[in-house]
Amino acid sequence: MRKTVVAPEPVVRPLAWASARLARLLRGHREPGALGELHRFLGALAAVSNFIVFEFARDRQPVLVDCNYERDYMLAHMAQYCGGLYLLDPFWRTVVDGRAGLVTMDDVAPEDFRQSEYFLRHYQATDVVDEMRFVVPLQSGHCVHVFVEREAPLSTFDEPERSRFADVEPLVRAFVECHFAWRETQRTPAQPPRAGFDLREQIGLMQPGEITPRETDIIELMLKGHSAKSIAGALDIEEGTVSNHKRNIYAKVGVHSQAQLFDRFLRTLTAG
Repeated sequence: MRKTVVAPEPVVRPLAWASARLARLLRGHREPGALGELHRFLGALAAVSNFIVFEFARDRQPVLVDCNYERDYMLAHMAQYCGGLYLLDPFWRTVVDGRAGLVTMDDVAPEDFRQSEYFLRHYQATDVVDEMRFVVPLQSGHCVHVFVEREAPLSTFDEPERSRFADVEPLVRAFVECHFAWRETQRTPAQPPRAGFDLREQIGLMQPGEITPRETDIIELMLKGHSAKSIAGALDIEEGTVSNHKRNIYAKVGVHSQAQLFDRFLRTLTAG
């Protein structure tokens, strides 16, 4: 496994530094390696462990566009994510809602997300301690996510670092829009992308014909990391009602815990 690491740069003359960096971005936005230049620009602002670019669409699985790892490693590493787990990703909501801008985990994740099975398995297993994304909707209806992540032993992004990324968000968005418009002109006929998943349909396949629409609501929110209190608030029901639904769900699906429910969901995705 190899990855490219960019060291933050001291900035003595901010205007001159920004001008030189912007010139590089402008000159390179119609080049295959343009996203590598974007990585160097963002990595110069703050230490970034992982730089990853995905293109999302509602009707297909995510497509890995660029990363600072060897591509084959990243494709293998993200196989479960692309194979359906992206539907549980809090950032997926930005695709559904058409949101744009710099988005942090705290902006989109439920309150107890860091105790969820998704977080414990997908994030903690990768040593990711913090993540932000530049979310850029395209005219095609697709949406580009530029991930900037921190892994241990680095700490989370501090406020000055977040502010620097927020300050350059309009530039990043314009650059991504221009680069992907150019990419459209370079596309060659290829195999169509793999169709996406419908989360509620996948939940139903855990026990076909037996899971009710309300139970589907509950399972969806559980898988996304919501607590019983959060589920009750989202669905405008009592916490006791949520607990009753969870008992019925566990009995129907044949599990005894949220971890087992998550495992059952993964098997359903794999079987599909």
